[in-house]
Amino acid sequence: MSDYVEKDQQDQLDSQSELDDQDQQDMEYWREDIASIRSDSIHGSIYLSNKALDIVEDFVRKQLYKNRTELIQALSKLSNALVRAKPLMALIYNRTRQILNFIQNIPKEQKDIEIIRDATLEEITRLRQKSGENVGVITRWGCRLILDHHVILTHSASSVVESILMEARQQKKRFRLICTESRPLMEGTGMAMRLAKAGIKVRLIPDCDIARAVEDCHFVLTGTDRFTETSFINKTGTHAIATLAHVMNKPLYVAGESDKVLLKRTYPVRFAQNDPLELVDQEADNLQVENMYFEESPLSYAGKIILEDGVFELKEFIDRYL
Repeated sequence: MSDYVEKDQQDQLDSQSELDDQDQQDMEYWREDIASIRSDSIHGSIYLSNKALDIVEDFVRKQLYKNRTELIQALSKLSNALVRAKPLMALIYNRTRQILNFIQNIPKEQKDIEIIRDATLEEITRLRQKSGENVGVITRWGCRLILDHHVILTHSASSVVESILMEARQQKKRFRLICTESRPLMEGTGMAMRLAKAGIKVRLIPDCDIARAVEDCHFVLTGTDRFTETSFINKTGTHAIATLAHVMNKPLYVAGESDKVLLKRTYPVRFAQNDPLELVDQEADNLQVENMYFEESPLSYAGKIILEDGVFELKEFIDRYL
């Protein structure tokens, strides 16, 4: 008789374990959505951080949690997964943390999970709207730096930089632009085509021609995915351009939201290897292929930082944000 009882208890435990596993899978339905963010090498940090907010918003709206504690635990796991998907994108880290902090700061007396849910959804909407406003303000600040007859060099494709250049065109400023191809994904070529179609005079160059381009330009304008204590992170090739600009006494301006400040002591910088087939379509003995999309460039090479709060000289930026 006892054997049957023990077997029945074990069956119940196994059944409960299966239910727990199923509950876990239901709570983490977002894994495929995060995989799509991880594999997206075309879009920039603003686009992908908005996609991350969409995933968080969808999870909060589904209300698969029973109380505040479960919501915080589940969102912490979701946030960590999003950050690991794009560890260089400070916007994803900072915005998901802001949402978690918001929930934790709701008065403890508030137990109604639906009220907590609705308040969290309102905060997500506020963050999204604030980001859009920030880009608009950065665009206007950045546009002030462009004067008639300026030649500007940019590398890769930044939505903020593109917005600044489009606004300058709308204001009838007469300037010329030099864009790098930005291999291997050629996103610089794509931006060059969009800006040329908008009526901006664009010169498209291969990445290896940057020395001549820096010599010809009045200043370099780039975006960034992240500011750290000593660097800013952007597409590989930015460091070489920044170094040449420093040597040739050409100003380097970096545009981005203040939420892109993420210190290394808060979260380490981690670079990933990308598909070697983008560089060479066959293997060979003694051949090691390295395909890094991003790199750190010395912050000390930047002349001005363009944020939603204004245009800052480097020392002002460091004093205020770092």
